[in-house]
Amino acid sequence: MKIAENVHLIRKEFYVTPEVKRYINIYLITGESCYLIDSGVFGSEKIIDEYLHSIGRNMSDIKGIFLTHAHPDHIGGAAEIKRITDCKVYAPMLELDWIEDIDIQYRERPIPNFYTLLSESVKVDVPLQDGDSVTLEKGIEICALLTRGHSHGSMSFIFGDNIIFTGDAIPVAHDLPIFVDYEQSLYSLDRINELSNVQYFCPAWDEIYDKIRLKEVVNDSKRMLHKLKDAVHQVEKEYKQYDEADKLTMIFKQADILQYAGNQLVVKSIDACRKYLLQMK
Repeated sequence: MKIAENVHLIRKEFYVTPEVKRYINIYLITGESCYLIDSGVFGSEKIIDEYLHSIGRNMSDIKGIFLTHAHPDHIGGAAEIKRITDCKVYAPMLELDWIEDIDIQYRERPIPNFYTLLSESVKVDVPLQDGDSVTLEKGIEICALLTRGHSHGSMSFIFGDNIIFTGDAIPVAHDLPIFVDYEQSLYSLDRINELSNVQYFCPAWDEIYDKIRLKEVVNDSKRMLHKLKDAVHQVEKEYKQYDEADKLTMIFKQADILQYAGNQLVVKSIDACRKYLLQMK
């Protein structure tokens, strides 16, 4: 789907488990050559190839992949696409270990069907730091913006001053609260919200926002983060005598996310809230 001049959205659906269906937005920038923002899960090259052909392009046109962060649904297709096209891979410097050695990532963040969603590591050709700018060809320049919180080194990518690809930096309200740093998540939301020239905000897991809608989304995201943090604070204060399992159940209940009880990624978000609260003492 074309969303702006030279920018397209390719949506890849996948299953985390047989019961849990998700999708990932892969973005395509077209010029003399083509460039991807994220690569989807393993096997995504098929739907990317189909879309390219539908607009009169092909896989050999892909000269670069920009990875917003290291999670399987974002980097799963990168190794195969790089093998097919010999394109360059651009990715956050802070997440090179998880991208270039997926076994490290699995040990530190095991999720169901990890090696189905992400079957192999990929070599990063150009590690990126906050503020780095890459000129790919005339009229196509990508600027890296560090938007940590969801993961240790998450990045967003600004294209042409008026479009930003945010990966998972903007938590989706009423969905799984997944982050590793509470304070950095809030800071990243503010960084994105303060981009005055940007007109299109393109997340990996949600619809595309304009500037007006973004403010509503950011406020909803912040409320979700605050709600989980406040639930952690209340339970740790009022239920000190409870064992860890009971505390976690109470936190899920207080935060109105009981449907996600036991989800280990949300437990890591709870741990991030606990770390923040300890620092505030």
